[in-house]
Amino acid sequence: MPNSKSKLANSLLIFFLIINSAILLVPDKLKGIPVIGLLLSAIFYFIINKSDKSLNLKLFKIATSFFLVLLISISYSENTSYAFRKLETSLSLLAYPLVFMLLYNCKEKLDKRVINTLKWVFIITLAFFLTSTFTYYFLTEPYFTFKGTIIHYHTLVDLRIIGYEIHSIYLSMHIGVGILFLIEMISKTKKTKIFCHLLLLVLFFVFLAVLNKRGPVIAIGIVGAIYLIRSKVKTKAVVYVSTLTAVFILAMLFIPKFNNINRFKELIDIEGLKTNPNSSTALRLSIYNCAFKQAVKSPIIGYGWGDVKGVLDDCYQEENPNLLLKNYNTHNQFLSVLLSTGIIGLIVFLFYFYYLFKFSNKNSNHLLFFLLLYFGLNMLSENILEREDGVIFFSFFINLFLFNSETETDKITEEQ
Repeated sequence: MPNSKSKLANSLLIFFLIINSAILLVPDKLKGIPVIGLLLSAIFYFIINKSDKSLNLKLFKIATSFFLVLLISISYSENTSYAFRKLETSLSLLAYPLVFMLLYNCKEKLDKRVINTLKWVFIITLAFFLTSTFTYYFLTEPYFTFKGTIIHYHTLVDLRIIGYEIHSIYLSMHIGVGILFLIEMISKTKKTKIFCHLLLLVLFFVFLAVLNKRGPVIAIGIVGAIYLIRSKVKTKAVVYVSTLTAVFILAMLFIPKFNNINRFKELIDIEGLKTNPNSSTALRLSIYNCAFKQAVKSPIIGYGWGDVKGVLDDCYQEENPNLLLKNYNTHNQFLSVLLSTGIIGLIVFLFYFYYLFKFSNKNSNHLLFFLLLYFGLNMLSENILEREDGVIFFSFFINLFLFNSETETDKITEEQ
């Protein structure tokens, strides 16, 4: 029978794991508390249940390599106060690998039941957040009809509920992760028990269409296509994916939009880039142009984590002063890494992705593979690791599945 300390350690660990899975419902100013709580509970659990095996330091070093490069870049940043504020936002890149390294080395590891529970907590939390916020806006906004709430929902989630604001792009990313979890569950569930899964999938796809954000939509489309290829185009997969794709396309076509503007048209409207220099696509191209120009001036080690904003602002002032009005970052995580840490840091960052892709393939961890792919694609248009809404749920789930891959003993030994 487990003693009282062991029971307490287990209870605390499960509690904080669940809170971290449901972090979407934690107020913005308190999101650091679940991360710290999980770290402390993992240390306590490790002390009570540690095994005799040596720690998997190799995997930990890989998981934290990018964060350590960013940390080093602070030493040559001129704006150190801003750098340390960014450091505070990104501490989960260090905390979560440490948490799951310690748990990996315990006698009683996280089993499939616990991991499956964490996925369901995230899914139910996301579904609750989407439906409750939409209902709240519809009931409390005096001038909004149901149609009006749909049209303005992407703006309302970013502004309306103080303390729980989340940019619509990052909410769309959360939906994408929920879709990946559900698809993985459906592939392992009997046909007679997937009604709830399918219902949630339809809900998520509809809200993805309502938010109408190009990056997450394109990313989930690419991931879906690669999923079909990797599943060797099984009939079951084709039927489900085709049905969901049809639902999504219909939603995208018929759900009302602000001023009836479909922002996907900007991607192929070359002439519009000239006539409307303030369109989303035109602004991004201006940002990328500045990022490349500044990167060339300091290619090896970059400018340091705290100085990227100032470097970009200097270029914006010359190239397009309108970019200064909204304090734009690079809108590309890879370009941000290049500016912060130069080619050296970018190589480390790319190696991080390469190693994790290789690891997920070697250990048949398909969910980890698709999560990495999904996040990587979204990083082409967003700085996920520099916003709390992105970095916490990225680091939590990537490291959860990384350190809990279904591996055989000999494979684990080889990785150490």
